[in-house]
Amino acid sequence: MEKKEAYLLFSGGLDSVIAAKLLQDMGFKVVGVHIYSPLFGKDRKELQKLADMLGIELKLVEAGDDYLQILSSPKYGYGKNLNPCIDCKAYMLRKLKEVAPEGAVLATGEVLGQRPMSQHLQAFNAIEKLSGLKKRVLRPLSGRLLPPTVYEEEGLVEREKLLDLKGRSRKRYPDILKNLGIPQEELPTPAGGCLLTEPSFAKKVKDLMVHKELSWENIELLKLGRHFRVGSCKLIVGRNREENTRIASRAKETDYLLTVPNVPSPTALLRCPSTPSDSELQTAAAIVARYSDAKNQPLVTVALYKGDKLIKELQVEPLHNTQPYSVTA
Repeated sequence: MEKKEAYLLFSGGLDSVIAAKLLQDMGFKVVGVHIYSPLFGKDRKELQKLADMLGIELKLVEAGDDYLQILSSPKYGYGKNLNPCIDCKAYMLRKLKEVAPEGAVLATGEVLGQRPMSQHLQAFNAIEKLSGLKKRVLRPLSGRLLPPTVYEEEGLVEREKLLDLKGRSRKRYPDILKNLGIPQEELPTPAGGCLLTEPSFAKKVKDLMVHKELSWENIELLKLGRHFRVGSCKLIVGRNREENTRIASRAKETDYLLTVPNVPSPTALLRCPSTPSDSELQTAAAIVARYSDAKNQPLVTVALYKGDKLIKELQVEPLHNTQPYSVTA
């Protein structure tokens, strides 16, 4: 007889590992679904290693542009920084539903009371309503403390096999792991965190939103270099050789690349909505000069490229006493 299937939001953290093992012990064939993006997600090799250890299938689902629409205007607002936790979880559950076959149990590794914004009863109800999955999200780690799901009402899940974990304490975890037969030496590192909860990164994403530049490509660029606003343009200045190479590789045909010839220098990318003014080019060049080894010279030559073609060279005075996002041309 073919096993029942359970599709589990699989972060790769300890809670989702325990949830997977609980579902297996209930007789389900478990498929772990990992939603990833430049903002959240775990190393795929680590995920596959965990999936192999547990004996579950792993599916990877990339968040699309529809996630960016949610990020721009979440129905339930943001957490402490720019994290739309309730809307985000509902989005992930909708993606889970899309890949799961009809009749499969949908589950998560959430623990009641573990996170203040998205893991309390009212939030669970809001998430289920927003995702269109009322009473159809099984949370096996806290299931005995939550209202019954349709899976329990239909006899697919025995309530007494669910756990009653609550809050952030992990005192009970060693015993739970032992009872489930999960080797503690093979426990995963914490699940990949969300960059939107980090104040400095959230500030950068907010800047993209304000300037109507929110895209996955631009979010990826936020992980590289120092970022400046130069008039209507965005300037990204590399901090080391690796970043210089990665920044250069992301340049479009309409972007400028700036560097100081003949001395150790950052590579910088200047991206503008239209042709930059002379003032914007001068300011961008002065910032690049400031971060080069020629920064103490009164005048520095900065080369501007498009692709591999040298467009011009500018003689500028290095612009000192400036901070990322604080410069305008």
